[in-house]
Amino acid sequence: MAHRLRYQRGQFVYRQGEGGGGLFRADTGLVRLVQLTPRGRTLTVRHVLPGDYFGEDTLNGPTHPHGAEALTNATITTFDPAELDERTLLDVARNLGAQLQRTITHEVNLQSGDLRVRVVRYLLDLVDTPLGSEDTEDRLYVRATHELLAEGTGSTRESVSKVITELRDAGLIETGYRHITLLRPLALREIATRAAAPGGEENV
Repeated sequence: MAHRLRYQRGQFVYRQGEGGGGLFRADTGLVRLVQLTPRGRTLTVRHVLPGDYFGEDTLNGPTHPHGAEALTNATITTFDPAELDERTLLDVARNLGAQLQRTITHEVNLQSGDLRVRVVRYLLDLVDTPLGSEDTEDRLYVRATHELLAEGTGSTRESVSKVITELRDAGLIETGYRHITLLRPLALREIATRAAAPGGEENV
């Protein structure tokens, strides 16, 4: 039997180490899977978009190895894996395969290019999620904090803040509270395609 619940931004569907057994699907909103390192640092494992399933890790173990946090208000449906019909199981398999491909692409982007390139790539990725939209002037923007960008690029908040300041000073973006407007998307996409440059910005 499926159950649908509403989650507020910042609320956890489940936390790392909690017991599981259910399978989840994001019907609306954006969810991210996060993992705490032994030093207490938060890393983004993958993003869960509307229509994506998650929580599949507990099919192989009693607890969740990572947490699931709603980045926006979200509607989540919970399923009992033992009661899924053949059609739904096929849908789950196809969707998890698509998510795996997105995760691989994200990992490649995370491990190539200097920090400036990685931050720009991540901003462009977030534009196509529920965190992104267009303002009244048809400009693309992302609702994101420097901390979120750091967790998604494997960096630190201080390093990301420096990159954001440089992008703003170059006239590429405009910043506000939890709000980054992409003023020159084409120029940002050119930056996103650059390979790592020797002696570039730090890769922390």
